[in-house]
Amino acid sequence: MDITFIKRFAFTSIGRKAVMAASGLLLGAFMLIHLAENLLLFKGEAFYNGWVDFLLTNPVTPFLEAALALIFVAHIIAGTWVRVEDFINSPGGYEARKWQGGRTIGSATMLYTAIAILAYLVYHMLTFRLVDHSMGFFQMVTSAFRRPVFVAVYVAGSAALALHLSHGMQSAFQTLGLNHPKYTPLIKVLGLLTAVAMVGFALISLYYLAGIDLKAAETGIEMVVIQ
Repeated sequence: MDITFIKRFAFTSIGRKAVMAASGLLLGAFMLIHLAENLLLFKGEAFYNGWVDFLLTNPVTPFLEAALALIFVAHIIAGTWVRVEDFINSPGGYEARKWQGGRTIGSATMLYTAIAILAYLVYHMLTFRLVDHSMGFFQMVTSAFRRPVFVAVYVAGSAALALHLSHGMQSAFQTLGLNHPKYTPLIKVLGLLTAVAMVGFALISLYYLAGIDLKAAETGIEMVVIQ
């Protein structure tokens, strides 16, 4: 593999867009995995804490976290660079540029949702990762989800993420040349479904904020039936 060629390619306009697209797809895939992890909250405290302990004690995890951080930084740098180039090179001023990439809300707000996601990520890290975990992750997460202010921020972050991915996923495939008349409709649907799935983060937080207990409800139903 020619490392020199890769470095040169990454610093070209096409290369920067490719880096942004590839890193975006990887981050989108990670968010689906992270959503699946959040759904494990419904398996109960012991199961969820056991899963988190497994991740934290796994020797592979630090390498995965480092790789994820590098992907995220690469996405930010490439995305910022591409945005600045588009701003400089696009004629017609801001009104013409803001709809760049297609006349959708997702494409028009990519910059703003990116900033919102970055701000939320910092808030998320300060709330969950860079704190004392002695109470157990299940209690820490569910306690946060019972605070209206945190849930409001969490819902806003989920909405920004969904809106960002609604355009970003299908745009990434197109940038990488992974589009075909036969498969493009499917790619658009999968991209949209990925974006919609991000609403799941908000729904989980709202579930705990509302104090819903499905297991207790099921037990109550069973008691009624037995009686």
